[in-house]
Amino acid sequence: MDEMNPHRTLACLLVLFTALAWAYGLVVPPFENLDEVEHFSAIRYVAETGRLPVHDPDIQAEYRYRQEASQPPLYYILMGGLVRLLGLPTHDTNRYLVGNPFVACGPSEQPYNKHALRHDPYQEAYPWPGALWTLHVIRALSTLLQLITVVGAYAIARLLLPRHPNAAPLAAALVAFNPQFLLVASGVNNDNLVTPLTTLGLYLALRARRHGFTARRVIVLGLLSGLAGLSKLSGLLLLPFALLLLASQLWRKPQSGNARLRFTFYALFTTVSAVLVSAWWFWRNWQLYGDLTALAPMFQLVGRRTVPISPLHEFDLMFRSFWGQIPCAFFGAWLYWLFGLLTVAALLGLLWRGWRDRRLDRAGLGWLALWFLIVVVAWVRWDLLTHAPGGRLLFPAIASVAVLLAGGLLWLFPAAWRRWVAPVGVAALALVAGLTLWTELRPLFAPPPVYSSADAPPIPNRLDAGFGPHIRLLGYAAQVRQTPPTLDVTLYWQTDARLTTDYALAVQLTSPIPGDDTLRFNYNTWPGRGNLPTTAWPPGEIIADRYRFRLPPATFPTQAWQLLVALYETENENENENGARLPVRLNGQEIGRGLPLTTLRVPGRKAVCPADPLPAPVLFGDVIALDAVALQSGAEHRLTLCWRSLAPTDTDYTVFVHLYDPEGQLLATGDAPPMGGAFPTHLWQPGDILTDTHTVSAQGGARIGVGLYDLATGQRL
Repeated sequence: MDEMNPHRTLACLLVLFTALAWAYGLVVPPFENLDEVEHFSAIRYVAETGRLPVHDPDIQAEYRYRQEASQPPLYYILMGGLVRLLGLPTHDTNRYLVGNPFVACGPSEQPYNKHALRHDPYQEAYPWPGALWTLHVIRALSTLLQLITVVGAYAIARLLLPRHPNAAPLAAALVAFNPQFLLVASGVNNDNLVTPLTTLGLYLALRARRHGFTARRVIVLGLLSGLAGLSKLSGLLLLPFALLLLASQLWRKPQSGNARLRFTFYALFTTVSAVLVSAWWFWRNWQLYGDLTALAPMFQLVGRRTVPISPLHEFDLMFRSFWGQIPCAFFGAWLYWLFGLLTVAALLGLLWRGWRDRRLDRAGLGWLALWFLIVVVAWVRWDLLTHAPGGRLLFPAIASVAVLLAGGLLWLFPAAWRRWVAPVGVAALALVAGLTLWTELRPLFAPPPVYSSADAPPIPNRLDAGFGPHIRLLGYAAQVRQTPPTLDVTLYWQTDARLTTDYALAVQLTSPIPGDDTLRFNYNTWPGRGNLPTTAWPPGEIIADRYRFRLPPATFPTQAWQLLVALYETENENENENGARLPVRLNGQEIGRGLPLTTLRVPGRKAVCPADPLPAPVLFGDVIALDAVALQSGAEHRLTLCWRSLAPTDTDYTVFVHLYDPEGQLLATGDAPPMGGAFPTHLWQPGDILTDTHTVSAQGGARIGVGLYDLATGQRL
C-alpha cells in the first residue's frame, strides 16, 4: 500500500510524542528547562496575586520572572488561572531555586554542572512535593498544547501535498521528534502557546486560500493572530501573513468591484479582530512604561547587543539550537551532523525533483517558505537588538519547515521507493529523539549510583579515611588516559549521619614535590558531578562518584602528579581559593585538610635536552640511558642531565651527583630523586626523555660523578 493509514499513524505519533515529551520532562530537573524559572515565576505571580507581572525590583526579589514581565501574558493567564482554580501549591517555589555555584554554562572543558540550580534527586522524585507538583502539571499541560502543532504540521502536509500522502506523517515526525521541540514541549515556556496558535493560524490561512475566504474564516484568523500576539510578540507576524495571503487572492485574477470591496472588508475584519483581542495589552504597556511593546524595560535587564554580529556564527548557533540545546550546553556533534545532512538532502530533493513537478502546488509551498522567511527576518532583527540565537524562536514556523523538508525527502527518491521513506523516516526520527534523551540528556543530570553495603560492587584501593566527623572515603579508582589526556576518577563515599551542609569536592593534580603547591589540574563541584549534594546523601549508603575529566593543554613536561581530594564549605569559597576545608583522618591519624590518594603519570610537552649530547649514551643497567649533560659553574655547580627510559622498572631510583677532589675524595653531594621527585622512575615508560637539574658545591672540586641508586638498599645501577 502506498499510503500509511492516516488516522492510525497520526494517533501513534501523538502518543509517542506525548510519552517522549513527558520522559524529557522527567529527566530534565525542575526549573532547568529553557527559561523555566522565569516563566514559572510569572505563572506563580498571576496565580498568587491575580495580577499580571510588572517590572518592580521589590517584587522581583520574591518572584523571579525578570524579563518575562515584558512578555505578552496569555500563557501566564491560562496556566496561572488553572493553578489558582485547582489550588495547586506554589508557596515553596523559592526553596527549589538555590543556585549552583559551579554551574558551567556555555563551552567548558568538563561536561558537568550543566544545571543552574541545586538538586536533590530524592526530594525531587515522584510524588512531587509542593511547587514541584505544580511544575510537572504545567509541563504536562504544555505538552498537550503542543499536540496542536504536531497535528497542524500533519494537516498542512495533507492540504498542500495531497498526491504525496506519506508526507504528512513524515512532516509530523519532523516536528514531534525534533529533540529541541521535545525539550520546549516538556517545559514551562510561552513558546508552548504561541507555536500551536501560529501553526493553527497558518493551516487555516492556507485552507482559506484553497477553499476561499469567508467572513467567518477571516474573523477566526484575526482572533488567532491576536491570541498568538498575546502569547508572544512573534505571534503577531501571523496578521501580516494573513493579510498578504488575502491580498494575493484579490489580485491573483481579475475581480469585480463588489469582490474587491468584499476582500477589503475581509482585511478590515481580520485586523479589527486581532486588535480587539490584543489591544488592551499594548495600551497597558504604554500606561506603565510609555512603550507599547514593553521592550524598553526588558532591555534594561537583558541588555542590548554591543558587539558586531558574526552572521555565520549566529546562524550556526541558530541551526544547532533549532535541533537540540539545553540552557547550558549543546548536544553531541553527531546530532547536528545528522540533521544537517537531512536538511541538505531535503533541499536537494525539493529543488531537483519536487520543484519541477507541474502538478505540485508550488504556490502553496511558496507561501510556506514565505512564512518561514518572515519568521527568520523577525528573528534576525531581534538578534541584532539583543543576543538571542535560540532555535526555538523559529518554532512559530516549525510546521512549514517540517512540511518542506518532508516533501524534499520524498522527492529525493524515485517514486517506487517513496512508500518506504515515511515509515523509515518516522522510525529513525523517533529513535534519534530517544537516543538524545538517553545518551545526551540523562548523563548530564543523573545522580551517581548509590548502593547498600550488601549490594555494593567490590571497592578498589580500600581506605580508612574520614573527612570531618561523618564522611568516609572507602576507596577509589584512578587512571590517566594518555590520548587524549583524560583523568578517570571514582570515589566511594559514605556518611553515617544526615548532613546539614552542602560540602564541595575539590579534585586536584598537585606537584608531588614537598613544599611545591603547583597545580596541574583543579576541579571543584558538588559531588555526583553536581547532581548529588552532600545534604542529599542517604546515611549508610555507598555512593560511587565517577568522573572523567579532560585535562587542560599541557604547559608542563610529562611527569608525575599527585591526585588529591578535599571537601570544603562553599559559603566561604570564591573563584580562586578553597576555604573551610574539612580535616582529614587517615587510619585514625590527622593528616591535614586534603587527602593524597596516589601518584599518576600525566602526559605533557616533550622535554628539550641540552644542545650538546654526549659522544655516546651512558647506560645504567638496561633500563636508563644518560644522553646529554650541561654544566654551569659559579658559586655552585648546576648540572642538567638528560635521561632516557629504555625499559620499565618497579624501583624508584635516586640520582646521585658527587663532587670529588683531585685525589678522589668525596667533597659534596647533590643527591635527589629525578626532577626533585616530580617523576619517580617506576612511572617512566620506554622512550621517555626528561631533563633533571641538580646542584652541588663548587669549592675544591676536580671531578663530578653521576649515577642512580635504590634509596632503600643503597644498590647502584
